[in-house]
Amino acid sequence: MNTNTRIWENSITGLPQGDQQAEQFEHYAREFFMPDSIAPSVYLANVAALMEGAAEESGVQPSPSAAKMALSTQHPTGFPTWFLAAYPDVALWFSSQDGLDRKAVDVEVTRRSAASGTAASHLVDENGFFAHTVLRTLIDLYRERTGSVLECTAPDTDLQEEGAAGSTDEQAMTAQQAVDLMAANITRYERELATSYGDRFADIRPRLTVAGLLQLGYYVLVDHVIPLATLIQAADESASAGDPVVEFVERLEIEVFCAEGGEKERKRVEEACHLLRSRILDVVLQTRVDFEETPSLTQATRNFMDPPQFEPLRQTIGIRPTG
Repeated sequence: MNTNTRIWENSITGLPQGDQQAEQFEHYAREFFMPDSIAPSVYLANVAALMEGAAEESGVQPSPSAAKMALSTQHPTGFPTWFLAAYPDVALWFSSQDGLDRKAVDVEVTRRSAASGTAASHLVDENGFFAHTVLRTLIDLYRERTGSVLECTAPDTDLQEEGAAGSTDEQAMTAQQAVDLMAANITRYERELATSYGDRFADIRPRLTVAGLLQLGYYVLVDHVIPLATLIQAADESASAGDPVVEFVERLEIEVFCAEGGEKERKRVEEACHLLRSRILDVVLQTRVDFEETPSLTQATRNFMDPPQFEPLRQTIGIRPTG
């Protein structure tokens, strides 16, 4: 498995079962995005541009065709947003065909769709969009007739098999487990702090900071690769989110992976963590449901909240003193 495929796989792993939109997105990912090596970061940037007319906050710019469409009040008809975001070049190419060229394309689409078992009456779905067999044919025809590589194709470095670079599925699973473990532990610490020391926190922000510090103490206090200020800023920026803990976990995961893999990987890490958000949410919610005080967790929390030698650090974070 290559990095690009793994990011898409991770993005659909935690999707809720039985949810129609989630099932549709999984279909798009498995039948289109992964086989065509569509870059998740570019896809997300294109969605933002097409829906809001702006680039993603991560700084990833939309592809040229998507940027062109974003400036127009009318998008090519017959294409759903997910397709325009992943294949904007195909949509613009098809809409530019006219005369004999358009007729030739239409004939070939009908022929290939019929060959795949799609009746001529089913080339457009109930929403007025081209059927998936038509969309697949248009992608193939675009490649064949223009000789072009799809505009949103991931870079070669993301398409190399991970085994060739020394990575394994076992290592990938370990990384996934690390994400789950961090989400669960930070949730437990936040609940323990709220339960046992709630009166010492003005709001959730310092509580999140301490939960992050208890989980990432080595990175912050020993190795110094993640500054305490980074935890405080992440807590401040997470406080107004729909679920502050989920937002905080996602932000800290980005910092941990960047600390281990280097800042040059930040954009890719941000993209991967963003796509894992639904999984983080599931872990956080389940941990809250299952939460109960445990001796080891209680002791770790007490070891930070009570000893006088940590009072300056607690004051920096904004924790009220005892008494």
